[in-house]
Amino acid sequence: MTEQELTEQDVLNAVYQQALEVYQNDESPPDLPSPYSEHVGVIVMHQEQNRAVLAALTTLLVKKLHTPAQDIRQHQVQLEGGFSGRGLDSRIVTPFLREQRFPFMQSGSGWLTRSLEQSRPYDLNYPGNIRPGAVKQAFLTLIDGVQNQGLSAESVLIEILAGLIQFRDRNINLILSRPVNLSVAQVVDKIRQHLGLQMPGTARLPVLAVHAILTILTREIGRYANCVVLPLEHHNTADARIDLIGDVHIVDANNTLFEGYEVKHNIPISSGLIQTSFEKLRTTPVQRFYILTTYHHDTYAEFEPDIRQVAQEHGCQLIVNGVAPTLQYYLRLIGSTREFVNAYVTNLETDPSVTYRIKQVWNEIVAS
Repeated sequence: MTEQELTEQDVLNAVYQQALEVYQNDESPPDLPSPYSEHVGVIVMHQEQNRAVLAALTTLLVKKLHTPAQDIRQHQVQLEGGFSGRGLDSRIVTPFLREQRFPFMQSGSGWLTRSLEQSRPYDLNYPGNIRPGAVKQAFLTLIDGVQNQGLSAESVLIEILAGLIQFRDRNINLILSRPVNLSVAQVVDKIRQHLGLQMPGTARLPVLAVHAILTILTREIGRYANCVVLPLEHHNTADARIDLIGDVHIVDANNTLFEGYEVKHNIPISSGLIQTSFEKLRTTPVQRFYILTTYHHDTYAEFEPDIRQVAQEHGCQLIVNGVAPTLQYYLRLIGSTREFVNAYVTNLETDPSVTYRIKQVWNEIVAS
C-alpha cells in the first residue's frame, strides 16, 4: 500500500475487509509477538471507556500504512516532521468508527481530550494522563513497536479491528430483558439500581429514563395533546449549539418549546445551578422547566426563592426534584408500566453512549 496508489480512506477500508474475513472465517489474526498481542487486547478490552485512545491509535496506524516514512509519534504539525493526527481522525477515522458502529468520539476526534492533545511526541516518555495506566502503556508501546521495532502496522490494525467486530456483534446480538406486569415500585427500584451503577456511561441513563417516561406521558395525558418529545441529542452536545435549554424537550403542535428538562447525575441542585439554567431559558417561551437529579435531597424547600424569581421574571414554572420521585409520580399517571420499560430498553439499545456492560447489568438487575 503506497500513498500514490491508495488514499487513507482506501487503506482503512482495505484493512477492515481483511479483519472482517479473519472474523467471519474464524481465523486467527496475524501473529503478533509478545507483549504486543497482549497490548492489543488491552486496547480492545477498554474500547468503550477509552474511545479517544482507540481513535488516536487507529489514526496513527492508518497513517503509517499510507505514508510509511512518516514518524507517527509526531502527531501534530508543530512537532518536527509532524502531521495532523486530529485532522485525519476527524476526516476519516472517527466517521469510519461511527459508520461501523464501533465506539467513537462524539466530539469528533480523540485529540479533543486533554490526555492526548499535548504537543509532545507519543514516545515512551509521553506525559499525558491516560488512564488506566495499562491503556497508556499499551498505546505507547504499540506506537513504539510500529515506529522503532519493526512491528507490522497492518497486523496490529487487523487484530484491533477483528476484536472490535467481535465485540460489536456480541453487543448487537445481546437481547435486553423487557419485564412485564411490574408494579410501579418494582420498576422504580430496578431503575434506581441501574442509575446507581459506578461505571463509565451511567450519567446518560437518567436522561434515557426521563425521555422514556415522557414519550409515554405525552401520548396518554391530555395536557400534552398534540405535543411530541424531541429525539435525544448526543450527551455531550452543547445546548447552545442546538438552541435548546436542557437534555429532554417537549414541543407543541407549532413546534414551539413546551417543556424542558435538565437532568443531572449525582450532582446536587443549587441556587447557582438554577441561575445557570435560568440564563438559558430567559428568552425561551417555555411553560415549564424541570431540573431533575439522581443526587438525594431531603428537601427542596431552600430553592423556593429561586423558583419564585424565575416565575416573576420569566413566567415559567420551575420544578426541581429527584429523578426517581419524578418517575414514580409519572408512572402512576400512565396506563401500563410495560410501556415505559419498553421505551427505556429501546433507548438503551439505540443510544451510542450506552456500553455493553451497562446493558448486561440491566439484564442482571431484571433477573434478580
